[in-house]
Amino acid sequence: MKKGAWQKLGAAWRRFEQGWFGPADIRVYDWLRVAFAVVALANLIDLWPHRAAFFSSEGLIDHAAVAEAAGPWRLSVFQGADSPVMVTAIFIVVAIALVCLALGFWPRVMIAIVFVWQLSYTYRAFPIIHGWDILLRVEAFILLISPLGRTLGEFVMRKTGEIERLRDTVPRYGLVLTQIVLAVIYWQTVWLKAPDPAWRSGEFISQFMLSIYSRFQTPAWADWQVASALLTYATLAIETAVPLLLWNRRFRWLGFVLGFGLHLGILAVSPIWLFSLTILVPYFAFLSGEDIDAIGTFFRNRLRRVRA
Repeated sequence: MKKGAWQKLGAAWRRFEQGWFGPADIRVYDWLRVAFAVVALANLIDLWPHRAAFFSSEGLIDHAAVAEAAGPWRLSVFQGADSPVMVTAIFIVVAIALVCLALGFWPRVMIAIVFVWQLSYTYRAFPIIHGWDILLRVEAFILLISPLGRTLGEFVMRKTGEIERLRDTVPRYGLVLTQIVLAVIYWQTVWLKAPDPAWRSGEFISQFMLSIYSRFQTPAWADWQVASALLTYATLAIETAVPLLLWNRRFRWLGFVLGFGLHLGILAVSPIWLFSLTILVPYFAFLSGEDIDAIGTFFRNRLRRVRA
């Protein structure tokens, strides 16, 4: 190969290395870890009242059905611990692990426990699994193999003088993987919605608001064709544009406004609130250190004004 070709290959490799393994502000991983832990804990609390019905041997789903659906090769703590008492104990252990994960206490051990939990409950209670359960499982796996931000131990050692300063940067590959996951979810969703007659005609929002998934079922939506069309097409446009906006430093704020507006709107009008919370977790992977500084400055200034 000519010298110029080698130089181009080397430059391409350096761009790839910088894009995937370049430095990222460690605080972004802190925010992502805490956001995941909070939403995963909310999901656990939502499952708590149904733990005996869906996870124990005395419930609605027996082991034969689980084995047939999931196959012989599955990792699940419920295989040998499925009495109501043991199921309750597993839920409590996972809840503690999620709290510790959010606080940064032994985060690598805690995310390993949480990932095994995500695998276990999605295998054991497959009839009640939703899209957000699978997304939580994917998010847990990415966190398992990624830097997890600063630990509680680091803060303690910094305060006692055992270390001079906290870590500032870590490799960014975990953030990149999370960003790609969000883009794939949105663009695959748009791809699947595009052929659907309800989405193509602009009638989807009317049909949704008249369905059992709406908090405010009113026949008036049958006559609001223009509003339905505007909201239907706006949803498709937002889902298409948000990943591109989030990747653009200049328009990232707009991506956050549109994305959070869309999902908080869904949360307000529909009981499927866990979906909205889970899909918002990857948004934190798009933050930068400058964004976090700006957010901190904004809230500090607001707090000073309130106290003044």
